[in-house]
Amino acid sequence: MAADKSSSEFVEAIQHPITDGGSAQIQAGKNAEDVDVRELKDIEVTLATITVTHKPRLFSKGMLRLWGICIFGYLCATINGYDGSLMGSINAMTEYQKSFNLNGAGASTGLIFIIYSLGSLGALPFSGFLSDTWGRRLTVFIGCAIILLGTGIQTAASNKHMFIGGRFILGFGAALAQAAAPVYIVEIAHPSYRGIQGGMYNNFWWVGNIIAGWTTYGCNRTIKNSWAWRTPILVQCFLPTIVMIAVWFLPESPRWLIAHDRQEEAANIFAKYHCDGDVHHPLVSFQVNEVREQMKLHRVENPGWDFRELVDTRASRYRTLMVLCVAFFGQWSGNNVVTSFLPGMLKNAGIKSSSTQLLITAINPIFSLGGALYGASLLDKLGRRKMLFYGLFGGMLSYVALTALTAESHKNSKMVYGVIVFIYLFGISFAWGWTPLQVLYPVECLENRTRAKGAGLKYVFLNIASMTNTFGISVGIGTIGWKLYLVFIGWQVIELFVVFFLFVETAGKTLEEMTDIFEAKNPVLKSLDKVTYNEDGQVMHVEPATRYRL
Repeated sequence: MAADKSSSEFVEAIQHPITDGGSAQIQAGKNAEDVDVRELKDIEVTLATITVTHKPRLFSKGMLRLWGICIFGYLCATINGYDGSLMGSINAMTEYQKSFNLNGAGASTGLIFIIYSLGSLGALPFSGFLSDTWGRRLTVFIGCAIILLGTGIQTAASNKHMFIGGRFILGFGAALAQAAAPVYIVEIAHPSYRGIQGGMYNNFWWVGNIIAGWTTYGCNRTIKNSWAWRTPILVQCFLPTIVMIAVWFLPESPRWLIAHDRQEEAANIFAKYHCDGDVHHPLVSFQVNEVREQMKLHRVENPGWDFRELVDTRASRYRTLMVLCVAFFGQWSGNNVVTSFLPGMLKNAGIKSSSTQLLITAINPIFSLGGALYGASLLDKLGRRKMLFYGLFGGMLSYVALTALTAESHKNSKMVYGVIVFIYLFGISFAWGWTPLQVLYPVECLENRTRAKGAGLKYVFLNIASMTNTFGISVGIGTIGWKLYLVFIGWQVIELFVVFFLFVETAGKTLEEMTDIFEAKNPVLKSLDKVTYNEDGQVMHVEPATRYRL
């Protein structure tokens, strides 16, 4: 595309390509592909310029509508947050333990916790297929409907086997909804605010956590029969029901529409929510063409259950490695102990009252949510690597302190107050650096064509990590107590090295730049290059990075 072509001229050129005879097409195949690459790069450079020169106010009329859409998508993130706090809290309830003959720790408790993750794994063959074939909205709807079924079975459970079956179904539905929802958010977000709008998704994990924490605390204090634990489980239906109704009033992902040859609908959505209804705005045509060119250049006609394109090249394998690392690090950094087994941590520190344990558990996510919201506001300013590294580093220091204090709390009961403080500080630090990026970073690393499958695979990795971690914690905290924390401290050190030497920087990068990064000999150093642009968005100077830095 020539630098002085108008957006309308370029759209015309895209819509009416020149065609030749069969032999000429074969002979010109490589040249045509090179042209496609150049056109895509021109589109993305121009798009990057437009997002700066035509950046809307964060809360303009169109942006307010877009934020409204995002909020309903964010509600899907509350599902895991609610369940994490719910199970940790009811596990400390006497009525729950009496109902299923449990003691709050051990293999039986671990099985009840991990069956949710097993259900999520069972959804893997369907998540990418449904999302790519039927659309993001319908996949979210189906997932939420299955969640209601699983929640109903758990609420009515008269024995442990029925309760476990309900949790499996719940996990299956949660996987479908949560594989499609973050992809939907990133694909409909405004390009100028994709960082904060995408990063806000996982912050709502803490909203679910807070609702569950205070619901279980209130029920435990006021209800003296099995409804003390059944009521919080029933409340779990509330937010998925809202999403099921709202999803039919939301627009479909414009990128999914373009992939299904519905460009006009996609353009109207971009105009309404990104450009205050101006269908002739250059941002509309360039976003449509960016997606079309990316799909044309990289289209692979694999069925929804075929995941080979995630590992078929070195660049694809590196992208998938980033997805895998975020999924595992997001579960294995000690945070699962603080969220799902906080009552057990407090018991090890000397707090025996279940009511006090539940109160401290209910307060914890409020501080973490504050950290997550502040972190989301800094995503584009600080960059991804710096936030991931320092969030993890601060969490590790807090873990060292709370481990030392817990070890001494049996000798000095006043140490327990320090344990509580550092539990809260760990939550704030980890939520600041990791909560906004656990969903956003993997999606940024993936290409358009592999985003739905990659998101589904990420959710599988996450649940494998959660399953092994949760079962291990349940057994470990009941046998070696606070010494289990030493294992997490050692693992956190390994994670810091991996983040520093393997994680690429994705902040402010176009799709073309991400392609260059992952195809580079050293993707990390390539992502740290300092690029200078002129007013037209053209690259003026590239200063190659020669050393690792945050």
